[in-house]
Amino acid sequence: MLLDVSHLGAEFVKRNFRGMVLRCRDVGYDLTRAPVVVSPTAHFLMGGVHIDAQCRSGLDGLFVAGEDAAGVHGANRLGGNGVAESTVFGGLAGDLIADWLADAPNLPYHPPQVDAFIAKCMAPFRRADSDSVKGSASNSVYPLRERLRELMWNHAGLVRDAAGLEVARAGLAELREQWSRVGCGGGLTYNLAWMDYLNLENHLDVCDAIVACALARTESRGSHYRSDFPQPDAAGVHNLLLTLDGGAPRRRAVRFPRLRPGQAA
Repeated sequence: MLLDVSHLGAEFVKRNFRGMVLRCRDVGYDLTRAPVVVSPTAHFLMGGVHIDAQCRSGLDGLFVAGEDAAGVHGANRLGGNGVAESTVFGGLAGDLIADWLADAPNLPYHPPQVDAFIAKCMAPFRRADSDSVKGSASNSVYPLRERLRELMWNHAGLVRDAAGLEVARAGLAELREQWSRVGCGGGLTYNLAWMDYLNLENHLDVCDAIVACALARTESRGSHYRSDFPQPDAAGVHNLLLTLDGGAPRRRAVRFPRLRPGQAA
């Protein structure tokens, strides 16, 4: 598929789409004078932390706004709407956080829990000197990250089905086990490999959630497309909620207090 706006004139395109012109030029295309190849990409994560209307999460003191939260745009989001979402909910969360901090209680912390988290973060440094991983492929986080990207694109991407999602689920479990054996050398200061190691666990958590919910949602809706279930669920619109305890996704019906989909305004 090609996108061609050259008929608008080079000066018009430069003036009105400056950012896109520069981005296309970076990858070898001239948007002002020639067609540009259009291909699918991962644009937006239509899910996130479950919050209430005041941006509060289920964890006391944790407020979430913008594209880290879920529910505002449902199963689809048009380009640019994320800016409005971040602006509205960011402003709302900022005001609410200021009010909350004014009367915030001194919440207790649990030293054993803190010590366990620190030990978990420091684990790759201990493994870096281990004979079991020294010089092996499992001693680097980057091959695992590339395999994760390929796994999710190939089996949990634009067109999904149960067979592919099961492959993704099994692959994620294997990658998580290999991640647990990765070692990192160097120190704590500006250690990019260590940061990427820590980030990869977060990536695995998010990918687990995507695959679990995609398997549980046996329908096609918005940008979520299951080739084995091409129609929307007649039972109605619902969200899927996941918790870290490893349980199955929980269905929650979407409330429409003002206007339902398809209803005339």
